[in-house]
Amino acid sequence: MKKNILKFLLLFTSLFVLLIFYLSVIGLNTEKFNNQIKDKVSKRNDNLKIELKKIKLTLDPFNFKINAKTIGTNVVFKGKNLELEYIKTQISLISFIKNRFVSSSVKFSTKSVLLKKLIAFVRITTNKPELFILEKSIKKGQAIVDAEINFDENGKIMQNYKINGILKDGKIELFKNYNFEKINFDLFINNDILNFKDISFTTGKTNFTSNNLKISKNKKDLHFEGEVQNKRSTLNKELLNLLKLNSKNLNLLITDYSSKNKFSFNIDNKYKIKNLIIESDIQIIDSEYQKPNLFNVYFPEINDLIYIKNHKIKATYKKDNLTVEGFGKIKLDKEFDKIEYKFTNNKGDLNLVSNITLSELKLKKQEFLKPFFPKLNEIINLKNQKIEINYHKDDLTIKGLGEIKLEKNFDNLNYYFLKKGNKFYFDTQINLNKTSVEIDFLNFKKNDKLETELKITGDYINDNNLNFKKISILDQDNKIILKNLLLNKNNKIITIDELDLNYFDTENKKNQFLILRKKKNDYQINGLTYNANKLINNLLKNKSKNNSKIFTNDINLNLNLREVYIDESNLINNLKGHLKIKNNKVHDSNILANSNNEKILTFSIKTDNNERVTTLYSSNAKPFVKRYKFIKGFDGGDLNFYSTKKDNISDSVLKIDNFKVQEVPALAKLLSLASLQGVVDLLTGEGIRFTDFEMNFSNNNDLMTINELYAIGPSISVLMDGYIQSDDLISLRGTLVPATTINRTIATIPLVGNLLIGKKVGEGVFGVSFKIKGPPKDLKTTVNPVKTLTPRFITRTLEKIKKN
Repeated sequence: MKKNILKFLLLFTSLFVLLIFYLSVIGLNTEKFNNQIKDKVSKRNDNLKIELKKIKLTLDPFNFKINAKTIGTNVVFKGKNLELEYIKTQISLISFIKNRFVSSSVKFSTKSVLLKKLIAFVRITTNKPELFILEKSIKKGQAIVDAEINFDENGKIMQNYKINGILKDGKIELFKNYNFEKINFDLFINNDILNFKDISFTTGKTNFTSNNLKISKNKKDLHFEGEVQNKRSTLNKELLNLLKLNSKNLNLLITDYSSKNKFSFNIDNKYKIKNLIIESDIQIIDSEYQKPNLFNVYFPEINDLIYIKNHKIKATYKKDNLTVEGFGKIKLDKEFDKIEYKFTNNKGDLNLVSNITLSELKLKKQEFLKPFFPKLNEIINLKNQKIEINYHKDDLTIKGLGEIKLEKNFDNLNYYFLKKGNKFYFDTQINLNKTSVEIDFLNFKKNDKLETELKITGDYINDNNLNFKKISILDQDNKIILKNLLLNKNNKIITIDELDLNYFDTENKKNQFLILRKKKNDYQINGLTYNANKLINNLLKNKSKNNSKIFTNDINLNLNLREVYIDESNLINNLKGHLKIKNNKVHDSNILANSNNEKILTFSIKTDNNERVTTLYSSNAKPFVKRYKFIKGFDGGDLNFYSTKKDNISDSVLKIDNFKVQEVPALAKLLSLASLQGVVDLLTGEGIRFTDFEMNFSNNNDLMTINELYAIGPSISVLMDGYIQSDDLISLRGTLVPATTINRTIATIPLVGNLLIGKKVGEGVFGVSFKIKGPPKDLKTTVNPVKTLTPRFITRTLEKIKKN
């Protein structure tokens, strides 16, 4: 009996073990529990339906659970269908025995399903805001999801669920400006945290990859953070918009670049992006930038396309603040140059700091430089320039140093430029070596053997006045300092506050005087020495080029100068007086001075009804007479000059008394031809003295017409007329007679009438008629002896004799 019981127990145990083994390893396939499971699911949620095929049951004897798995299941929730590859679950053995089917966890895997469809299905089960955003943004993509969901004792889903997924070829349009396509990634969801791995996507034809993207709940907002990078790609408008940059203002055409980027942002319950932070390391391989139109004004040979290459850029966007730092190479002209920069955009407030090293650049000539550089090139060359650019709140600052070529040679240049609103400030220093500097009205020309420092500071308002606060020209021999020179937009002088001069002019004369503005248009000139040689030339010869309009206003000049050179060797003392300049011409003047030997010089101009009357008296005629090239060799004499000018035509009278002439080659040749050897000896020796000289002439632009020139002295008398065409041509004709012949003839005849016509035909005194014509350096002279003097000559001679 005991044996039978033992055998039975052994058999039962073996069968039980076999059954346990069979159920654990092979299991059972059944549909017996399908209806019970469906009813159970429906009772839990009326909106949820499940379509089951055969369920495979396997035993987990160690955990007292049954593993259930079904393949090809469809889950329908609120009419939305989700096809599953399989469902796995564990059922408590006790609940199975009691027919309660309480599951502690469920694992399932979907078939390849449309991403939008999957998100829509998940959203109606949990209704999370991030899922709503995803559903609205997703346009395409296929996904496979593996999920593990745990339940509590009451059958509620616990928060420790895990979801893994794969997305292929997705497309998301996240609001208007953020579009992404060709999206591929692996997804891991754990405790409401979404982690994306092995991401690749395309936006604006740029391919990006990322190792990580994380989405989590941050208070009421969704928080996104991650990193993304791209290999060599072309920059586009979509990406610029993403970076909060205006592509129209940037004028970028083609840009090949690579980048590494970190980012984070929040999306609130109104689906707005907040707290966007982007940190980017960007390398620009090649880029083309369209030249701004403003550059055409200053850079004549700058490329229409500005090239950028090998740029390494660090960009950060945080709280509406954009910061970009970078360095690389830029080509404005022919060569690539180095550039460094830092750019910030604080809520629309743009800031830029840039350092550029330029090998060479060309500028257009600026008109305001003409008064200082008369030989200025049409194109100004810059080379080896180190430039720092700062832009802040619409204020632009440019600092630089390098070399500049204004004429033939390069000089050192230092400059500062500030644009504040519509006002420009500048500060420039040039160390000039062989570049010429000329100031015409000062008769100043830089000595090419001296290094000269030129400094210019000032400001300028758009389409308005140009104010030179200070211009200084300094070298070891010269000092010219000008303060507050105000020019209008046509480069005409409005005012000058101060002009301090201590320089040698082109005639190597020392000039040392100071010009100060006392009132609006009243100026005081005080000084030790001034060379007026060129000024006198201009006044006497009425050169048209010196009538150019350089002043916008009428001005008054008060003079007080200790010594004034009136030519290269003669000076006068204590010159005082005033000048009134109206319409850029001397309108009125009254000047008085003493010469070295206490003789007097006076000069005056009076203008009335457009007629100008000029008078000049000098006890020393030589400095003034020698300016007329056809009269040379003067010494001594008193000079009186009187001139009236109207409608640009002047009529003048020049009188000189008691002077001597010597070393006059043309006149000596004329006398030689006339065989008047005694007079020639005087003329080429110690000279011929004249008691009276008078010339009546007129000027019309560059033409001087001599109506009559008459000179008489103890040895010779001359009467002539003609014209002088500037420095090109001289044409004179007249009569020359030794004075001894005149005196002898007059003494021998009882009646003046006999002298005028002679007692018989052919009788009378001997003289010479002559003609002088040609360029000043190549005069041709012809003479003809005359027996009878003209009535005009005799009349003029008798007038002079009678006067004396």
